[in-house]
Amino acid sequence: MTDEFENRERVPAFNVPPATLYLVAAIIGIHLLLSVTTDATLGWVYGYFSFRPAIIAAILENPTFAGILHIPVTLCSHLFLHHDWTHMALNAGMLLAFGSLTERRFGIVRFLVLYFLAGWCGAAIEYLISPPFEDVILYGASAAVFGTMGAAMIVLLPRFGLRGILIMIGVLLGVNVVLGATPLGALFAGGEAEIAWVAHMAGFAVGMILALLYVVQGRTSGH
Repeated sequence: MTDEFENRERVPAFNVPPATLYLVAAIIGIHLLLSVTTDATLGWVYGYFSFRPAIIAAILENPTFAGILHIPVTLCSHLFLHHDWTHMALNAGMLLAFGSLTERRFGIVRFLVLYFLAGWCGAAIEYLISPPFEDVILYGASAAVFGTMGAAMIVLLPRFGLRGILIMIGVLLGVNVVLGATPLGALFAGGEAEIAWVAHMAGFAVGMILALLYVVQGRTSGH
């Protein structure tokens, strides 16, 4: 009985893998700081560090060193900005769940590659579909988080089987489309904000594809 008790004590009470934990802490910490700053600073942060397709198009039309540098900066920085506390809490909570599962299965490096690549691809899709010269402002970790959700489908495939996973995918993407492509989404986004449901689906697809490649690579290496 003593050995069993000692083993239980060695299990962390808050067992979140490190990369997921630090990403969630950064998301919460940045949102907390922005919630107590001035309106002028807040406007500057969201204006400069959000991903804005019209700005990217202008940079690519007349490239400069500072402009080209701005693109990778906003590809990353927009993933840490959120519309309000609800938006932030939802992304942080989903990242804790699906990010932890993905990171435990694939490790820190491959998890971070998957997370950021899903987020970048979500932004790239928004750039491609945004109306020309319309100043769309994209921010939030949702595309990257959807990437971890897509990866989780591959991780959970042996446990739930193909049919179970297809049902999960249908539910997740179905809710995403209903909330993003219908007026119902405005109730959740608030104000004039819209849900970037296409970016979410792109991130989800990237997460699934990368996770599948990781699994195949692992089996090939094993042989």
